[in-house]
Amino acid sequence: MHIAREIRRLFSLSRVYFVVATTPPHKDSETLIPFAHRFAMVALATSRVAAFVPSLVEMEPLASPFSVDTMDKLRRRFPEPRAVLYFIAGGDSLPEVKSWRESEKLLSRYNFVFALRPGSSDSDPAELLGCGSERLRDFTGLSPGQVRLRIGGEDPKEPRIYVVDVNAPEISATRIRKLVGSGRPIGGLVPESVRQYIDKLHLYGAR
Repeated sequence: MHIAREIRRLFSLSRVYFVVATTPPHKDSETLIPFAHRFAMVALATSRVAAFVPSLVEMEPLASPFSVDTMDKLRRRFPEPRAVLYFIAGGDSLPEVKSWRESEKLLSRYNFVFALRPGSSDSDPAELLGCGSERLRDFTGLSPGQVRLRIGGEDPKEPRIYVVDVNAPEISATRIRKLVGSGRPIGGLVPESVRQYIDKLHLYGAR
């Protein structure tokens, strides 16, 4: 939520779609809780912000867990020149992007925003992504005003890869699941409505 709020401000985004994954290829599907519960929690978490929209796009025909298909569906829904799409991801996903299906197509066709998070790799983003510096914009270390100024000088129709630092809190899904499973509190780590949902349905081993 913090990353979505800050990126929306920096890039003047009209909406942020929270895409709920069907069966993420890089995760063990047997340990995933049902999609319906995950979508419900995203809907609850985003309910107070009109510009935040929980999305079922990965379930739309043809259902696919791959980001390249998800972005292509969104582009068909919001065809240019009416809309410019930005793929927002945590900086901890930078080392994984090259292994994504058709990653070169993804990175060359859409704007990407990688928001650094605690634990993100210190490696060179260009090296991790395998892309040339002409499309990469590393804005780490800049103030929000400086970042907005730099973004304003870019042509949004020319896909760029942005790396930004938005002072993301040290919160991760893995940490939350472990805390819930051990019966420890997660207040302040998730919206209260989500905490109540987890407790009520005893998700992640909640007691």
